[in-house]
Amino acid sequence: MATRSRAMIAGMLAGPAALAVAGVLVNGLNLFMNLVLARVLDPARYGAVVVQVSIFMILSVVGNALLIAVVQRETADDGDSRRAQRAWIRRLRGVCGIGVVAASAAAVLLCRPAAALLSYAHPLAVAEAVIGAAVWTLLCVERGVLQARGAYPRLAVNFVVEAALRIGLIVAFVGAGLGVNGAGLGLVLGIALGAEHARLGVAKVPRPARAAKPHAAAPPSTGPLLIPGPTRSGRSGLLADTWVALGALVPLALLQNMDVVIVGWLDHDGAGAYAAISTACKIPVFIGLAVANFLLPEAARRRAAGHGTAPVLAVALAFVVTPGLLLAALGSVAARPLLSMVFGPDLAGAASSLSVLALGMTCLAVTLMFTTYLLGAAQRQVVAVLTVCAVVTAAALGLAGGDPMRTSLAGLACHAMTALVLGALVHRLHRADARAATAPAAATGEAGTVPPGQHPPGGEAQPVGVW
Repeated sequence: MATRSRAMIAGMLAGPAALAVAGVLVNGLNLFMNLVLARVLDPARYGAVVVQVSIFMILSVVGNALLIAVVQRETADDGDSRRAQRAWIRRLRGVCGIGVVAASAAAVLLCRPAAALLSYAHPLAVAEAVIGAAVWTLLCVERGVLQARGAYPRLAVNFVVEAALRIGLIVAFVGAGLGVNGAGLGLVLGIALGAEHARLGVAKVPRPARAAKPHAAAPPSTGPLLIPGPTRSGRSGLLADTWVALGALVPLALLQNMDVVIVGWLDHDGAGAYAAISTACKIPVFIGLAVANFLLPEAARRRAAGHGTAPVLAVALAFVVTPGLLLAALGSVAARPLLSMVFGPDLAGAASSLSVLALGMTCLAVTLMFTTYLLGAAQRQVVAVLTVCAVVTAAALGLAGGDPMRTSLAGLACHAMTALVLGALVHRLHRADARAATAPAAATGEAGTVPPGQHPPGGEAQPVGVW
């Protein structure tokens, strides 16, 4: 029994572990890029590059939502023939290609008024961030197919290859004297090359054969995160699933990146120093992005199959809380020497805020864990909670006036409250599951219990608080 349990745990963690390692490598490459840029650029231009990246990350949620929809479409039972598989993927690639062209034209036309609105001195960099986010949708389509087909090692390799290409080009163009605009050009080209690498990987990974499913079969034990709801095929279903995912991903992206944009808007001179501590403190969030998408979905599937998920959730939280607390502890005793060594003394002006911001980003990483877990359990309330919390956080950060310490304290308070509310939703979900597992199945006319996520005989599934 013990050997079987160890084998089950090893199999469950094999894919997420590979992707978590890839996430750590990508985070290391990002840190290297920021170290180089901080040395090559003056503080104002370095801050402008970080603001550009933040704009890109906020806009990239469209691609991330499309990835989730692609996963659901690819794992559906319809269109099992190889010809049907190739046809719908080709159509989606074509639609995304048209979207890239349209977004690029709009970005070039509107970049100057957008830069003026943000008090941002590099209009072309704004256009490059928009174009990069549009190209990102192409990469997300390919990654969604790889994830749906369970090709986790190949997906992990693509993470590292794309990051290496993107960061290498950014460093090369900035080093060649192209400045902030060069960083944006490297961003766009690196993502495009990463998308091509992923497309070639998809061509080498066939769709797994489908086994005949018994009535009311439990969800598979391996595979990607599925946004719950009726299975829909075709373009309308893909669009609907994308909009559902956007409802949660947009507030999350804002919570992750809007502090840098707001500080850059309110305090041009201090943007570089705040960007330095923000970059350092994003470590738990970047690790969480890998863990949340490939470890917590497994917990959601185990819940749907009627198995306990609390230990898996606890392990996932440990992945993000541990590095966050270590960074906060380090920042409380050696923030200025650390920032001076990594980013240079010119960008160490916000050192006193490092430990506070590290705690805030740790709370945000916990929010990311809870959000993915609740989406996997079909809890729609998470969308409303994140939307309200994002609005409150934006107001609090704006009232901080661009001061690093006040901004960090406001972010810590807001992120902690968001994590607390989502944690309460998780606790309520677990209690509901416990009641469902122990209640007699009198309503079904049979003795026994109805596991969470299963359909009672002759009836429809009635999950607690779902769509």
